[in-house]
Amino acid sequence: MIQKKRELGLGQLPMVMPNYPHMMAEDRDIWTKFLQSNEYEIDRVWYDVHCGLGLPVRTGATPMEYKIAQGVTRKRIDVVCSVKNEIWIVEIKPHANMKALGQIIVYERLFRTEYLAAGKIVPVILCWTADPDIMVDLAKLGVKILLP
Repeated sequence: MIQKKRELGLGQLPMVMPNYPHMMAEDRDIWTKFLQSNEYEIDRVWYDVHCGLGLPVRTGATPMEYKIAQGVTRKRIDVVCSVKNEIWIVEIKPHANMKALGQIIVYERLFRTEYLAAGKIVPVILCWTADPDIMVDLAKLGVKILLP
């Protein structure tokens, strides 16, 4: 079944905050440092962007049970950013490894499937360090890696 793509909504300005939705402390520190750098012209941000199908619910589940299951079991993109004429899908990790690479590839696909986006969609891993063995794959797959 083909679903109608959704709008992201208004988002918010890229401001440093004490906490960000569903972001762990080690990820928060990386994101805060990135925002403070002002290296990129970020227009808007969306945190904790739900994507994917979520886990199936039992036969006979109520609409409320289904809604709750979708709310807690769908995948969540750390941050989506509007940067000039691009939409960045951002996975934040202290150390970028094969798991982070797999996550960002899936998040990019799910985002493209589910959301309307004006401009080029760019998968991004934001991290302190990266596994040198994945650098060739990152480049080949068009994943931008940023170290604040």
